[in-house]
Amino acid sequence: MSPVVSPVLAALAAVAFLVFALTPLPAVAGMSGSCRVPDVYLTFNNFLPRTTRLIDRAAPVRILVIGPQMDERILSSRKLSKLAQELQRRLPGARFTILEEDAVPGLAREDFDRIRASVERTEPDLLIWQVGSGDALAGTSDHSFSDTLDEAAEWLRGRDIDLILVDPPFLPNVRHEKRYGRIVQQMDSLSDKESLNVLQQYGATTYLFSSPQSGARGSAGRLCLPELLAEAIVRSALR
Repeated sequence: MSPVVSPVLAALAAVAFLVFALTPLPAVAGMSGSCRVPDVYLTFNNFLPRTTRLIDRAAPVRILVIGPQMDERILSSRKLSKLAQELQRRLPGARFTILEEDAVPGLAREDFDRIRASVERTEPDLLIWQVGSGDALAGTSDHSFSDTLDEAAEWLRGRDIDLILVDPPFLPNVRHEKRYGRIVQQMDSLSDKESLNVLQQYGATTYLFSSPQSGARGSAGRLCLPELLAEAIVRSALR
């Protein structure tokens, strides 16, 4: 039986199609052909001031990665190693340390409780928070989800820690896929309203899965996250 596509998801897919149909691919030497996406998916709303300052000073940058454990442990470790490699390849003079916490519950409110303890313990310069998948499945209210992200962003800002939110990936042929549309739209709206930096993983993986121009057709697009993150971070730091 064919999966039922929600109106919200259909609208998001239509927007993604227009983006890759009307936007030329960037001529970026740093991006591999299989992971290349339009610039809109690699551009943040705001700077990463602390990260940029440390890179300019050739000082170490400590990056804490928080999120649900959705892959096999070995695959997750490879992704983190790949993120470090991609950052180093783009900025060979910079020094990056990738810190990973154990899998968090996946609900934003519980994640934030864990983040506060992790930040106090690891003292990161940049936090990458993969968020939204658990709340989409749990049906967390829009108000509660937005308030938690806003509160977390303010808490981190008060400690001079940069934040990148990563929205859920596009997962074709999965029953709960249609639930992600609301969360993705909500994160997009909050990003515009509060100038939060969101890596649009959903839009990027939709493009990589669907676009005739994509070099990573199908589920292979999910493996591009480390490269997408590295490219977006470096672009923000150098602009």
